[in-house]
Amino acid sequence: MKIDQNGITTETIKSYLQEMQTVLKQKYGNEFTIKPEGIIDNIAVSTCWMNNTIQKQIAELARQFDPETASGKFQDALYERIGVSRLEAQKSTFVCKVQGAANLKCAAGSMTIRSKSDKNEFDNISEFVTGEDGTALVDFQCVLDGAIEVKSSDEFDIVIAPDGITAVTPADDIQFAIGRERESDDEFRIRFRNAKATNAKATRNAVFANLSKYVDNVAFLKLLDPNSDKEVPPGYIKIIAHHNTTDNIFAQAILDNVAIGPLFLGDTEVTVYDNQGNPRKIIFKKADEINIDITAEIKIRSGYYTNTVFNKVKESILKYIDERVFGLGVIIYATEFIIPILETDGVEAVQSIKVKRNGIDEEYKDNVSLTNEQVPISR
Repeated sequence: MKIDQNGITTETIKSYLQEMQTVLKQKYGNEFTIKPEGIIDNIAVSTCWMNNTIQKQIAELARQFDPETASGKFQDALYERIGVSRLEAQKSTFVCKVQGAANLKCAAGSMTIRSKSDKNEFDNISEFVTGEDGTALVDFQCVLDGAIEVKSSDEFDIVIAPDGITAVTPADDIQFAIGRERESDDEFRIRFRNAKATNAKATRNAVFANLSKYVDNVAFLKLLDPNSDKEVPPGYIKIIAHHNTTDNIFAQAILDNVAIGPLFLGDTEVTVYDNQGNPRKIIFKKADEINIDITAEIKIRSGYYTNTVFNKVKESILKYIDERVFGLGVIIYATEFIIPILETDGVEAVQSIKVKRNGIDEEYKDNVSLTNEQVPISR
């Protein structure tokens, strides 16, 4: 076995046998060779096999106790020491509007609804009380794991519900968290690297790493404190997110990960409950979604239909946006979109290109700058 700055390297059975044979030649003469027969030969082979097995076990333990190479349960145990837990398989969750009698209190799990289109079933995951108008916004979760999508146009049948509940419809401004498979070792390792610190659960890096589960990309999440932003007063923290889940779930994640002490800034206020059942008011800032308009003059190659090329150009731009990931506070340069346009079949040249914020800027320009609270979206 070799141990150096590169780690542990085990020797092969063949190299062991050669070393053993060299030692035995000193006792039995230079003509001695290890063969698959005889007492001495069998002892030598068995010894080599046991030696190799032990060294492999040592090497495996060394790999599992290194946070950069650990996997499975070893990785879970190591990372949890600094407060970073693996993201387990998640069920799709969405907010649904429930209608019925006024002031009706319903327990968690008391309702099951079924999609008319794909027959997927969802249960309410928390207790709720209908208002004076008989309605309530309720978090529903799919009974199955996986990426099961819900659209605002979907219709649902009530399978089970307390007496007095009459109808369910997706909320007008639908909040939806798509399910996922259990976080892989590689995905988990990337989040861990962002959270390396002593007592990391109370650190900014660890909070960021744990909340990053709830955004599609880390570019959609910012944590601001007095040290990182002079506009944040002492004793406060501002969490800005373009999250991919419901406000309740994201607020609960903030409660679970932010150490007790700082006050919150933002315009979204949600009441969640700590592990003692006490209500806690969590405030954060939901990123403002800004539509970006792009205008361009292009020259189309001879023999191509204008409408066909035009549609392909739009597809190329949208694909570029998805891959590029424009996050919070980004500067969007119009020239960025020249490459995907030129790569579109049928485009000979881009003669001009400009951008602007829909409904905000009156004129197109070379670039637009978004604030830390704004994120560009494509429709």
